Amino acid sequence: MTSDQVASALAGSLAGLGIEREAIRPDARLHEDLGLDSMEMVQVSLDLSRRLGVRVRLEHRDNGTFLDACDALARQAARGPRQGRA
Repeated sequence: MTSDQVASALAGSLAGLGIEREAIRPDARLHEDLGLDSMEMVQVSLDLSRRLGVRVRLEHRDNGTFLDACDALARQAARGPRQGRA
């Protein structure tokens, strides 16, 4: 899986929550900038698991960036299906 595929899947999940595509930037913080709450983080995690075939868990307390999340997802995808956390 390429980093572009991971970024596209995450951007699609975020857009599915109603977040404007223009707001989804590499340096955008998932909580602070994009306004994701803990329930939305769970929704994104579940959607990404479905899209990527990799179990992920985005942490609300981390307030990482879009790029941080993409990096974590790419690492998990490299480990194989249905394993890992973001």
